[in-house]
Amino acid sequence: MSITRGTSSGPMILGIIGGVLALPAALCAGVCGAAAGAVASGAIDPNMLDGSEEAAMEAAETIATASSATGGVFMVLGIIAAIIGIVGGILGKKNPSLSGGLLIGAGVLIGASVFVANFFALVVAILFIIGGILAFTQKKEVIEA
Repeated sequence: MSITRGTSSGPMILGIIGGVLALPAALCAGVCGAAAGAVASGAIDPNMLDGSEEAAMEAAETIATASSATGGVFMVLGIIAAIIGIVGGILGKKNPSLSGGLLIGAGVLIGASVFVANFFALVVAILFIIGGILAFTQKKEVIEA
């Protein structure tokens, strides 16, 4: 029986770095998602922030209530993507095909939060997708067991 292993450490490095960066990106996705959800629901008028303390407090309360729905979803997606990306990176040499699939899946999951103006997640998604492509295209060695 033969075992196929990867020879490149690129997917492992990109997966681990992307996973570590995905955790703060997930928190940012929660905040950005909460703000986007509040604006989309019409709870906050972007023009109402006139600099007064009362307007700022009202906006903060509205964003806090909207964060439980919209922001929470994007935060959970980001945390799941971080875990999947780290696992995919660790498997980069052991099982390159599984690693590539996990890294590309994590890139798609974290990339979903780009729609709420979380461009920090875009960097993480690019890292995951490049790592997944490297895992699929890397030179593989066959070990006879």
